[in-house]
Amino acid sequence: MKLAAIDIGTNSTRLLIEDYRKNNFFPLERKMEITRLGRGLNDNNTISEDSAKKTLDTLITYIKLMKKNGVKKYRAVGTSALRRASNSREFVSMVKENSGISVDIAGESEEARLSFYGAVKGMGLDSGRSNYKSESKILVVDIGGGSSEFILGDMNCNTDLIESVDIGCVNLSEKYIDSDVPDAGRLNKMNYYIRGKVNGTINKIKNFNISTIIGVAGTITTLAAIDLELDKYNSDLIHGHVLSLKRIDEIYKFLCGLNLEDRKKVAGVDVGRADVIIGGVSIIIEVLELLGYKYINVSEKDILDGIIYTLVDF
Repeated sequence: MKLAAIDIGTNSTRLLIEDYRKNNFFPLERKMEITRLGRGLNDNNTISEDSAKKTLDTLITYIKLMKKNGVKKYRAVGTSALRRASNSREFVSMVKENSGISVDIAGESEEARLSFYGAVKGMGLDSGRSNYKSESKILVVDIGGGSSEFILGDMNCNTDLIESVDIGCVNLSEKYIDSDVPDAGRLNKMNYYIRGKVNGTINKIKNFNISTIIGVAGTITTLAAIDLELDKYNSDLIHGHVLSLKRIDEIYKFLCGLNLEDRKKVAGVDVGRADVIIGGVSIIIEVLELLGYKYINVSEKDILDGIIYTLVDF
């Protein structure tokens, strides 16, 4: 049976099509477009006409791909930008009318659970396929465009803690980063702001014995692509890649020394992500430093895969 998942995020809109056969998933299509639905939300709390149109155009393209692949069942999920925007209902109605796609707006907890489900199963850490002790905890960090989710749980996908913090690569970068070489003073203010936002969550996480930290979504996969010096994106190489805090810090300092046009030329950086990558990397650095961890595992499997998994009972 052909299944599909759509993730309508603050920064990008993504599609996953898989063939589900005999309790196994076989990927057919995995697409991503930078649609920036959350552009300007910090200023007026509304989705702009341009962002709405770009997202709709992408969704129409995805529907055609789904029909071409014979998809029988799908789910489209909107996250932070649609939770925040005052005109989200109008956007959802417009999408339904023009594409036929019904969009579910996921609450913070549901978004976090879907990301955790996708990451843990996708990394092979779930019960029956892992040598991890059942008492060990897995922390999934999902850096989005408008919010960051922290989900702590076990290999059976039972969650002990779900926290959503309203900082992401888009809203941070819009507030602190411009097209020139970032100002050191503004970077310091941004990092101080991040610490203040995540400190309470980090203190809760410290009460648990964490065996593994997994990073999901565009910021962490872009970091892996930069580390691997990939001129062309390769999900097979990125999935399971391990990044050290030292290396992340080196990449961060390198990116902070470049203006926007030069960041676009860095191997591994999608041109549509170049203006927001520094804000996202800053979150990862602050989280690892506050937790006292030196490594993070990179997962290509995330909320998209979590959505797919919920479409079947396996």
